[in-house]
Formats: sequence, C-alpha cells, structure tokens
Amino acid sequence: MGVALEWERVDKKTATGEMVETQVRRVINDILEKVGESIIEIPTIRKWFKEWMEEKEASKTEKTAERYEAVVDAFIKHLDQRADKSLAALVPRDIQAFVAKRQKAGLSGTTANLDVKIIRSALNRARRQGIIQTNPAEAVDLPQKRSVERGVFNPTEVGMLVGAAENEWKTVVMFGFYTGARLGDCTKMEWEKVDLAKETIQFFETKTRKWNTVPIHPELLRHLSKIADVDRAQKYVTPHMAGLGPGGRHGLSEGFKRIVVKAGLDLQTVEGDGIRNISKRTFHALRHSFTSALANAGVAPELRMKLTGHKSAKVHGGYTHLEMDTLRTAIKKLPSPSDK
Repeated sequence: MGVALEWERVDKKTATGEMVETQVRRVINDILEKVGESIIEIPTIRKWFKEWMEEKEASKTEKTAERYEAVVDAFIKHLDQRADKSLAALVPRDIQAFVAKRQKAGLSGTTANLDVKIIRSALNRARRQGIIQTNPAEAVDLPQKRSVERGVFNPTEVGMLVGAAENEWKTVVMFGFYTGARLGDCTKMEWEKVDLAKETIQFFETKTRKWNTVPIHPELLRHLSKIADVDRAQKYVTPHMAGLGPGGRHGLSEGFKRIVVKAGLDLQTVEGDGIRNISKRTFHALRHSFTSALANAGVAPELRMKLTGHKSAKVHGGYTHLEMDTLRTAIKKLPSPSDK
C-alpha cells in the first residue's frame, strides 16, 4: 500500500511539473530499495564517457586512444551543462548538432563519420548493459564522405624519392617501399630485429599490434649493410625520426610531402570534402606501391597478404593497383573465336 501511495504521489507531481527527472529517479530508487530490488543507477553523460574512455586507453594503441579522447572531450565540451545530465537524457539532436558544429569548424565528412562511430560505440556499450534502452547515435544522419583512391609510386619514382631523401629519411623511404610498413612503424625499426645474415627483418605493426617478419629486398639489404657499422650502437635504425610524431608542419607526414616535391614528382592533390584538398601520394602510398608492385610481378594474393599483414581480401584489394601492361597481358590470355 505504501508503494502504491508513493507512485500516486509521484504521478501527481510529475503531471503538474513539480518533479524533475532526478527527483523521480530518487523516489523510484527508494521504492525499489524498500521492496528489496536493485537500485537504478544511471550515470551522467560525462561520467559514462570518462569511464568508457579509461577502458579504451587500456586496450587501444596510444594513437587510437588519443583520437578517441579528442572526440570525447570535444563532445562533452559541446554539451556544456547537459553533460552532467543523465545518460538517458541524451537524444539524437545532441549528437547531430555536434556533428554539424564539427563540420562547420572545417572537419571533413570522413572525420565527422568517425566521430559519430566513436560516440556510437560508447553508447552501444551502455545499451548492452541495460543502462539505456536505445542508442541515440544510431538515429544520426551520417555526413557524406568522399572516398579518394590512394596514389602509387612506380619503381623509377621510388628511386627518385630515395635520391631526394636525406639522412634517415632515405632509410625510412626504402623501408616503406621494400617492406610495406606504415610510416610510424618504419621509423621504429630496431637493429635487434634486423638479421643481415638471414636477410629478414621483424617489425611491430602498431595498428594490428602484431609482429610481422619479411625478407629483406637486396636493395634494402645493401643499404642496411652500409649503415650498420655506423648505427649499430643505436636501438633504432633511424633514432632521430623514431621520436617524431606524424602531425604538424614539422611532422613526418609533411616531411615526406616535401621529399615528393623535391624529387619533382606530383603529389596528385585532389579536392576533398569541399573543405580541404587531399594528397593521394602520402607516405602511405608507398604501402600501396609495395602491394601493387608485387601484384604486377605476378605474386599470388595470399603471399601479398602475408607480406602486408592484411587479414581481409577486400581490404587488400583496395591496396592493389594493377598497371595497364599487366591488365593487357591478362586480357590477351582470353581465347579468341579463331582459336577454336
């Protein structure tokens, strides 16, 4: 009877606007506690995202965790005082307004899409735990994004890049083309993992968090043998670049673009999402070049995937750019009617 009377009191006060959400939850918790049920605990938006972010920092790579943290911080800042409301109070228009604000600030559609996916991931966890019934981020319209096909460098152009590169950059460029490793991984190659006798090199793939061992190409072997006596005492093959980050005017990514220009090659810049231009020939293009050169040389897809560390044939296909001569040779293998 006491519980029923309490429900009636709450109903009347809610109808007249005298009771707000937090008071209703407190009353419901009191009722549940009296009947021996568990108390409803719904965290604030700020608290939930903070706890979720702490778990992600422990499981994701440092670079990925930083990306997640930047989005979460920006989202909480956007919500302002609403961030201290219940997680259940978050609605699609809150997230939609955040996306619109980010795009207005200059973010591309691709980046804004990733922002929504990060927020959606945090809220999906809350939904799975029964804290919220639906995920408001799933009702958000994702911005249109433009997919830009990555450019490639042919072997002659790679030689021009190596010739234009100076000091440690020369080694890093060669690592990029002859191992297919990503920029950050190329700068952190360790002498301890380079076996000049067996002609193999092992490196840690930061993105997949796995070790990959590949044979050393003869050209790369000659270069490493040449600098081994000088740099052997160092942990990293390129000790100075190992401590540099990818972003910023003086970051690794911009440094590579300057080498491309110095070599007299085209960056193949295309229009992005209407906000900024995008270069198709970044350092990552060397990874595409590595895969494509193997494909054009007739190396089987499964061997190429083994060398690049790709687990998905679909992803690997996006890295394979066949040259016209290779495609022309393949077409010529089709039998003509006169062959019958």
